[in-house]
Amino acid sequence: MIFSRIATILVFLIFITTPIAAERVFFSDGTLYNSSLSKDEILERFDEYSGTGPVIVFHDTICETCEEAMEYLGDFETKHPEIAIEYYDLHLNTTNKLMFEDYMKEYEQKNLMAPTAFIGPAGLEGVESIKILFEPFTLLYNE
Repeated sequence: MIFSRIATILVFLIFITTPIAAERVFFSDGTLYNSSLSKDEILERFDEYSGTGPVIVFHDTICETCEEAMEYLGDFETKHPEIAIEYYDLHLNTTNKLMFEDYMKEYEQKNLMAPTAFIGPAGLEGVESIKILFEPFTLLYNE
């Protein structure tokens, strides 16, 4: 059941061809998602990823799209309380901003905006990317 839902959402991602402003899907090797990346290649990235740890979400308390993402993430946590998610507010917090910059370097990305989630081998920037891919990516990462 979970795998078919993940596969359906990933197939939907494959057909997204027009990027949304301030929305990015990227991987830990710096690769940005594009329509030439197959569902199997995405699944392979999760299979091959050896890192562990919680899902990391950067947000900003004065950001409207962050608010929308946080509502979605709250619903996700209600459905999946067993999954560890750490939240870092960027608003007026230098420590968290520096950590966000470290994650950008690690994932070979520049100028990411909040909200951004780092899920094992993948990163999601923007509320729409989070709403579409957070659940399948997080479930793949936590298998």
